[in-house]
Amino acid sequence: MPAFVAPLVGFALGALLAWFSAAAPHRPGALRAAEPRLVPGSRGRPLALAALFSVLVFTPVCAYFLVFAPDWSFAYLVDTRRIPSAVDLVLLLLDAASVPAGFAAAHGFASSGGGRPTPQRAVRALAVFGGAPLAIALVAVLALSRRLALDGTYRQVAGDFGVHPVAGGPLGYALLWMYTMLAAGFAVTVSALLRRDPPGGGDKAEPHRAPRAGAVPSEAARVADPPGPAAARPERRLGLGKGGRSNRPG
Repeated sequence: MPAFVAPLVGFALGALLAWFSAAAPHRPGALRAAEPRLVPGSRGRPLALAALFSVLVFTPVCAYFLVFAPDWSFAYLVDTRRIPSAVDLVLLLLDAASVPAGFAAAHGFASSGGGRPTPQRAVRALAVFGGAPLAIALVAVLALSRRLALDGTYRQVAGDFGVHPVAGGPLGYALLWMYTMLAAGFAVTVSALLRRDPPGGGDKAEPHRAPRAGAVPSEAARVADPPGPAAARPERRLGLGKGGRSNRPG
C-alpha cells in the first residue's frame, strides 16, 4: 500500500468497523442473532478489536511495502535512501493509530447526543469519516497511477531504464497476497464484532448436575413397591396325596 495514502485508508477502515458495530444490533429478523455483546454507550470491546486489527493486520501490510518496496511506496517521488529511518517509524505509528482513530471518531459522531448509536447517525458518520478520506486516497492514487504501475527503483524510473510493469511481477503478486490478507483480517474482525453469546445461556442445554447435600427434592422419590406374594397354591400336607387321600398304608 502506498505510504502517502495508508493512514487515510486505515482511518476509513476504522470508520467502517464503527458502522458495523453500531448498525448490527438494529438489524431485523434472523440477523439480530448477530447482535454484538455491547452495553449501550460502551465501545471498549469493539475499539480493542479495531486496535488489534490495526496492529496485527493493517500495520504489517503497510510495513511490508515500506521495507521491501520503499521507492514504489512513495510513488518514486523521492529517493528513499535519503529518508531517515525515523520517518518510516513515524509513518508506521500513524498507520497503527489510524484504524482506532477512525473507529473512535465515527463512533463518537454516531453517539452524539448521548445514548446508543443509531443506524442513521452511523451512516452519516461512515460518509463523513470513511467516505472523505477514502475519496482523497483514491484521487491521489489515480493521479500517480502511472508511477505506481511501474516496478523499479527511484533512479530507474527517473532515468527511464530497467523498469517493469507491476502486473505479473513479484511486486504485483505481493500486492495481491497482502490485499487478500487485509481483506481476510477485516472479515475476521467484523465477525468478532458481530459475535455474541446466547442470551442467558438458554440456547444450550445445561449439563446434568448432581443434587447438593441437604437439598430438598422437588418431588418425593418413589419407593419401589415390594414384590407381591407368590400365587396361592393348594397347601400340601405330609402324607396326603392328590385329592387329600392319605398315602400311608391302611
